[in-house]
Amino acid sequence: MHSINILDYTLRSSQGNTLETLQSIKNIDINISYKEVSTLNDAVEIPYYLFSDKVEDDANEIKEAIKKLVETITIKLTPQQRAKTALIIGTSLIDKNIIDSIESSVYEYKKKPYASSKKSIDSFANEISKELELNPFTMTISTACTSSINAVLEARNLINSGVVEYAIVVGVEIFSQMMSDGFSSMKLLSTDIQRPFDVARDGLVLGEAIAAVLVGKDSSKWSLRGGYSNCNSLNITSVSSSGEEYAEVMDKAMSFAKVTAQDITMLKAHATSTLTNDMSEINAIKKVFASDVTFSALKPYVGHTLGACGVLELAMIMSCIDDGFIPQTLNHKDSIIKEYTPLQEHKACSCGIFMLNYFGFGGNNTSVIIQKESK
Repeated sequence: MHSINILDYTLRSSQGNTLETLQSIKNIDINISYKEVSTLNDAVEIPYYLFSDKVEDDANEIKEAIKKLVETITIKLTPQQRAKTALIIGTSLIDKNIIDSIESSVYEYKKKPYASSKKSIDSFANEISKELELNPFTMTISTACTSSINAVLEARNLINSGVVEYAIVVGVEIFSQMMSDGFSSMKLLSTDIQRPFDVARDGLVLGEAIAAVLVGKDSSKWSLRGGYSNCNSLNITSVSSSGEEYAEVMDKAMSFAKVTAQDITMLKAHATSTLTNDMSEINAIKKVFASDVTFSALKPYVGHTLGACGVLELAMIMSCIDDGFIPQTLNHKDSIIKEYTPLQEHKACSCGIFMLNYFGFGGNNTSVIIQKESK
């Protein structure tokens, strides 16, 4: 049995709760909405994976949404276990004070006198921890798209160091006008659908999500074998087209987990559907794996949930494998590298070793290895 195990998981995506999201994936019945974002010249409607029951970009609403999801895990813990459980949040949402301040001065339709409410994302972890009677140790990590998966690796370190016995790691992403406008200004958003590793890919579609996992040393069918994270990029938005930076992360993750490429049952690709990042990632996959590797992308089901995608896509993979299948990649027709084509049909699978990739802005790149035992 490996030292750190994944004891529980739960999620809330644009497709609903854990079971509803699983059914949407299984039946390929995907709901998507639209949002208005600003460009340099005007405003446009773009596809966006939004919660069906709206959560406003408001500090109190975000905090309550996080707390509600965390409660679904803490309700199963004894008071003694709660006292030994840290709460760690991973998110790319900027401190609410900064967002409110910038939006109140930048956008004409929002201009108003600004007064700080002192409600940062980091304060949520502390407040929720007290309200749910968890351990007073809390942390918030923000490393772009790798935020919540890096939070999982940090939870592993804290538990192995004896700081706490358990950790609830939460990934959070709620619609942010400023964040969406920023992606739009960089021309990274699709006006249609996400097409991972497809020659016709034209950008990502953003999404909302809150997801959580409980990790600890108790016995579980799911284990965290290992992982590796570094900060290495060609520029602020991407690595080199050869993908050597991504390949290094994958190789070192397997080294730490003591597995080889031949041991990997399936690779969950980061797959943003942007022109440069997909090419870098597929070239990295080509460096590390033979062409018969089974790999798939999850973002066409729930969107790119930025800081939340680490825990969200981790929980989605576990949910699908627990249900007996690896999900296919949607919206893919013509591969950018012919011999490396993502999975085109759901594939039966109930156990194995899985690599999960997350590659973010600023060159923060992370791969983790998880395993589900056959019994």
